[in-house]
Amino acid sequence: MKRIICLLLIVTLFLIPCSSAYAWTSFRNEEGRSGANTIHATTPIDTNTTGPKWKKRFSQSMGSAMNSTPIITEKNIYIVNKDILYKTDKEGTILTTLQLCASMNSMCHMASDGTYLYIPLGGGLLQCVDMDTMSSVWTSESFGGQSLTTVYVYNGLIYAGTTNGDGSEGCFYCVEAENGKTRWSYQNKTLPCGYYWSGAVSATLSSAECLLFGGDNGVLVSHSLTENQVYDTLDLTSITGSRGKIRAGITYDATSDAFYTTSNNGYLYQIRMDQNGNFDAVNSVFLGESTDKTVNCTSTPTIYNGRVYVCSYYDNAGRISVIDADTMHTIYAATTAGTADIKSSPLVSTGYATEENHHQVYVYFTQNTVPGGIYYIEDSAISTSANIKTLYEPKNNPQFCLQSLAADTEGTLYYSNDSGTFFAVHEGFAANNLPPSPSSSTVSPETPASQQTISGTAPKKKLRPGKPSRIKIKSKKKYRGKYKVTLSWKKGKHSKKTQIKIKGKKLKTVSGTKYTLSLKKGVHSILLYGYISPSQKSSAARIRIRVS
Repeated sequence: MKRIICLLLIVTLFLIPCSSAYAWTSFRNEEGRSGANTIHATTPIDTNTTGPKWKKRFSQSMGSAMNSTPIITEKNIYIVNKDILYKTDKEGTILTTLQLCASMNSMCHMASDGTYLYIPLGGGLLQCVDMDTMSSVWTSESFGGQSLTTVYVYNGLIYAGTTNGDGSEGCFYCVEAENGKTRWSYQNKTLPCGYYWSGAVSATLSSAECLLFGGDNGVLVSHSLTENQVYDTLDLTSITGSRGKIRAGITYDATSDAFYTTSNNGYLYQIRMDQNGNFDAVNSVFLGESTDKTVNCTSTPTIYNGRVYVCSYYDNAGRISVIDADTMHTIYAATTAGTADIKSSPLVSTGYATEENHHQVYVYFTQNTVPGGIYYIEDSAISTSANIKTLYEPKNNPQFCLQSLAADTEGTLYYSNDSGTFFAVHEGFAANNLPPSPSSSTVSPETPASQQTISGTAPKKKLRPGKPSRIKIKSKKKYRGKYKVTLSWKKGKHSKKTQIKIKGKKLKTVSGTKYTLSLKKGVHSILLYGYISPSQKSSAARIRIRVS
């Protein structure tokens, strides 16, 4: 029984690297633990075959058409445009809408606890919405100004901030998730500031729990989670000698036991706390070669396998820097070919990483220039350089792009550019990115995705099988040290069969949803593919099983 429990625990760790399967719960999927903004899925990497599975523009009116950060569950997507909350299925069909109490500002980084959405809106309001019934539960008091920070949900409390237009005034606040009642509100009296694109994260220490956040005054704050009490503050000017604005979130890394954030004057910071919630040790690194050059950084760092990935704008070009999370030394930086400020925070896909390829990952980001597409680098534990590659660029909806990418466990990438178009991008849909034919007509934003002709008269595409999901394991000891390991799964969408491979060797293509392997002691990597034909296979659902 102990062996079986061990087996199931290890499989669970590999299958569900995020806190909840099929969920993207907030901007960068930030939940206060290691692994924020990483996804263990086989995301698209082939430019020639990658395109929009579907796309939708929720508003056709003039003026701002910005969309919020999407919240993604197993079956649905939630997104705000102006003062309307939309609930769609995973094919982009609008299921229902809700009129909100106010319009979103230019950014809307809402968050979910799995049951409710917490939506930041104009006037410094926070509205709670039931995800199932799409009904309003409560609205907070008005804290004034714009709501541009990331909403952070932790242990029954909701945290967010406000700002005015230039970031000189605002507050950070805490409300109760149950009823929206204000717990506390913080303003720096010495160096007043707004909280523009920043975000908070909780820190669990041996003697205290605290909330960390920063603002446009360049000051980090360590605050009580529940009470109107400040534990410590740190002016980052004392570290670099240069005042910058903190317009990024804060990322925790368990391996280094440190927190990481950036300032817009081009610095990445490594922050360690003492047991009482005080700032203990802070290191920094400049994201360029010379402080005389033009620099800007609003990117929240992402950390994987001891490497920090962070984007910036330096010397009139976009840049992604790869930095050693322990030593804070720059390993290398890759720059864009032209002038392209990168505002987004990098999404790291670990779906292809193995010990054999030195944990190779794909790091995705957008660029704040037309056409507003998706770009990436390939990196590994031994890489010392990389080139920025184009994954997808929209031909029909080009615009600048401030947003970062989200992903689901199928590997689909989601984002919006400044045209207000929301894209769901994956391999196998390149035909959907063809320019429209002269006779093609405009599609109403309310038309279900299944009825839309996105790219004019595109050729009929083959069904793309989805990969298997909900994989379960049972193990029984077999004679002479071998074990019978039975896999069961849910078939991928459109898949007629499931193909199983181990160590790259094809084992079986089965029409059912159960198969028994005979395995020796050790760790085994197994791949399951949704299968229609040899030319129509899904990306792999990967599991690792330790048999002992």
